Amino acid sequence: MGELEEKETPPTETTTSQQEALDEPKETDKMLDKKEDDAKEKTPSPQTSKPASPNAGKKSSPLAEKKAVEGDTQKPGNGEEIIDIPAENGTKSSEGDDKKISKEEREVKPKKIPIGGLKLPGFFMKNKPKAEGDGAEGELLEKEKEEDKDKEANGDAATTSGKDEQKARPGLGERLRSFFVRKPAAEKEKKQLVNGDADAKSEATAEAAPAEDAAEAPPKRGLLNAIKLPIANMIPKKKNNDDVELGLGKAGLASMETLDDSLKDQDTVDRAPVKTNGTDEIKSDLKDEKLAAEQKLAAEEEERERPVPLLTRLRGYKCSVDDALIVFGILLFVLLLAVIGYVLTHETLTSPPLREGRYIVAVTSCGPVEGVKEDGAFAFRGIPYAKPPVDGLRWRPAELVDSIDGCWNDTLQTHNSSVVCTQRLGNGTTVGEEDCLYLDVVTPHVRYTNPLPVVVLIGAESLAGPSPGILRPSARYSRSHDVIFVRPNFRLGVFGFLALDALTKETRPPTSGNYALTDIIAVLKWIKLNIANFGGDPKSVTLLGHRAGATLVTALVTSNKVKDLYTRAWASSGSAILPGRPLSVSENLNQQLMGTLECADVECLREASSERLWAATPDTWLHFPVDIPQPQEFNAGQRHEWLVLDGDVLYQHPSESWKQDKATDKPLLVMGATAHEAHSERLRELHANWTREEVRAYLTNSQIGAMGLTEEVLERYNASSYASLVSIITDIRTVCPLLTNARLQLGVPFYVVTQGEGPDQLATVDADVQAILGRYEPHTVEQRRFVSAMQQLFYYYVSHGTVQTFEPQRRVINVGQDAQSQEDFEPCNYWISKDIVPRYARVD
Repeated sequence: MGELEEKETPPTETTTSQQEALDEPKETDKMLDKKEDDAKEKTPSPQTSKPASPNAGKKSSPLAEKKAVEGDTQKPGNGEEIIDIPAENGTKSSEGDDKKISKEEREVKPKKIPIGGLKLPGFFMKNKPKAEGDGAEGELLEKEKEEDKDKEANGDAATTSGKDEQKARPGLGERLRSFFVRKPAAEKEKKQLVNGDADAKSEATAEAAPAEDAAEAPPKRGLLNAIKLPIANMIPKKKNNDDVELGLGKAGLASMETLDDSLKDQDTVDRAPVKTNGTDEIKSDLKDEKLAAEQKLAAEEEERERPVPLLTRLRGYKCSVDDALIVFGILLFVLLLAVIGYVLTHETLTSPPLREGRYIVAVTSCGPVEGVKEDGAFAFRGIPYAKPPVDGLRWRPAELVDSIDGCWNDTLQTHNSSVVCTQRLGNGTTVGEEDCLYLDVVTPHVRYTNPLPVVVLIGAESLAGPSPGILRPSARYSRSHDVIFVRPNFRLGVFGFLALDALTKETRPPTSGNYALTDIIAVLKWIKLNIANFGGDPKSVTLLGHRAGATLVTALVTSNKVKDLYTRAWASSGSAILPGRPLSVSENLNQQLMGTLECADVECLREASSERLWAATPDTWLHFPVDIPQPQEFNAGQRHEWLVLDGDVLYQHPSESWKQDKATDKPLLVMGATAHEAHSERLRELHANWTREEVRAYLTNSQIGAMGLTEEVLERYNASSYASLVSIITDIRTVCPLLTNARLQLGVPFYVVTQGEGPDQLATVDADVQAILGRYEPHTVEQRRFVSAMQQLFYYYVSHGTVQTFEPQRRVINVGQDAQSQEDFEPCNYWISKDIVPRYARVD
């Protein structure tokens, strides 16, 4: 199809005013200048600047008819311009053939739109690509404003209908956006999105729309709008029908070709009015559909803006497994922070502050004391609990500090352990001092809320020493089991148990001996007064005695002096021989010491040094038989009893007290021992390998052989190893005598530890206490289970006052890898029937 031919027209008033309004030519003018020499011109009539019709007196080509969708509307006079599209054969107009049109008056043919290129709502029409160089796409904005004014004055019906349709969409000025959103000028195509009304129309309708609405362009935007627009473009919006880039109206439906054309330079869009060739109905339908679409979008927008209740949103939310895990993790983390905050705050509010991060102060009845942090717990070592038993207080009952003269000034630092009481070791040496009435406290918390149970450790291998032996408090177990350990020193040997007539006469009421028991009573009184300041409960006090300490505990719980001072007691491997001699008998037997010291009165005894007193103590008072019973064992002087019935602390034999006790659901005493308590290195080294013959020979030379029971015992115990020999000795000396005492007490549990360790699989004398205090080192699964079972028995008893697995009908608890109750311990019945038990029981 050929190019359009145009003629130059003399300038009119309209063109003159337009020329003054324009400052520079558009790109369309530049393109047209190149084609002026070849184009054919025609002269407009006196009434119009252009021919009245594209087909005025000429026959247009089929292609031109095919391309034109909307025709030009004939406008009446008043100098109005009407675009004339010449025919393809280049026929000129009848007037002004030799004149050229000015740059301001030049118009460009409307876009050639193929039939079938009309866009319908909901469809994109696929068209052929547009040909390059088919002319400019519009005319000047100022010229459109002038034409609008003229058309309004003349009341053009066609313009009015076009204006009504144009009001539904923004004018050209609104579509010309600021430079903030335009592409670089170097690009030929400046890409902008079309507004909603242009998308709702066909390509032909959008490009041939009347130009009169240009006069109603929106006012120029101010500085604030120029700033807000680029900021709004950077903020992501909801995906709706709004123009994302330009922010114009609602986006409609458009054909691919229309979208492509809308991205071109908007400065040269053709605004010449054209005739309608049957498109009025289409535009009306589009307008109705557009109105319906706008109403639907408005309803949807209103629905979206309507507030939705929280419960409805929660119900509509679909929670996946990952979401649930994330929420659970967050809640768990928040709960953990809350617990940690509560613990730290609670601890800070109820506990005194730490000095230098490790020192803490507690209050006693004699002044403040400072302890040190150890292994997560706090240790106070060397707190005085009674007056020093020296000089005039030697061989006198322990006395609590009852005046300010015996207290200290400022804060007493109790960081290190105090010296032990003077005592005799197994190798014959003596250690310690007489000024020794101190105690250690190990507590997990120093506070006044949630008081913890208290365990008092009373340990000694014999009543002459050493003490405390292995019975030392464990900071780790104090913290892990929430108990407070109190370990006191108490007097031993002649300083703790000497009963003499001279000492009895100077005391009111007359009595002597059992000074060590008065020390323990003073400790219990101190605990009642002060343990609450260390976080302990004075109403939950458990006495734990081991070996000779268990002997003291067993005797002490029968005294009225300790009533309401303790709650329960646990005695491990104590002596079954308890005080039974009257005070007068014990005083006569102890006169031997006065002769050795060459003293006639008490003043001489108090002036003697501790070394002289230990040296004057007979060996028979210090060594007790722990081996197999011998025939000469009952000779005079072979059995010394440190405890006596002094008439003050101990009024009667413990067995008489047990007969008066009533059975209760919560026993006040638990007794027990280990199956190989009699083991010693000296006995083990007598033979490198103990066989049945060696065991037979050893029994034959004892009291068992003298009674003719050797073969019978060998068969009963299947005695062919060292472990079986130690079991025989332990049953005679410890286990069976203690079981006899337990049978005299209603509801007193009795346990036997049978889980062995080492090459000979022996349950040694310290196995149960080591497990309770966490010093037992298990190497097998069975040993680990034994430690757990032993701790469960003890700490449950400390906290609740009852022993698990104990049954009154099955009162013997066999603690192997597990704690199991059994009806009786069969070997003991045999030894009792032979009158060996309790006659040969061990004495401490």
